[in-house]
Amino acid sequence: MRYYFHLHNDVTSPDEEGMEIADRAEAEALARRYARGMAAESVREGHLDQSHYIRVSNENGDTVFTVKFGDVINIVS
Repeated sequence: MRYYFHLHNDVTSPDEEGMEIADRAEAEALARRYARGMAAESVREGHLDQSHYIRVSNENGDTVFTVKFGDVINIVS
């Protein structure tokens, strides 16, 4: 199945190409890795908005799930 990973942060970046992925679990693991990487980049730039997210949709444009940056990091103080 083809999944699309749309980034919603300071700007919305739609995924026009998508990616063939075996199943939802694999798509979710990939979205979580992407979100962690983008959150890390934000921290390197000196900020992090935990409400930013990746919305994953299917071939029909239906939202399958979302992954918020705050859901993939653990902030310890």
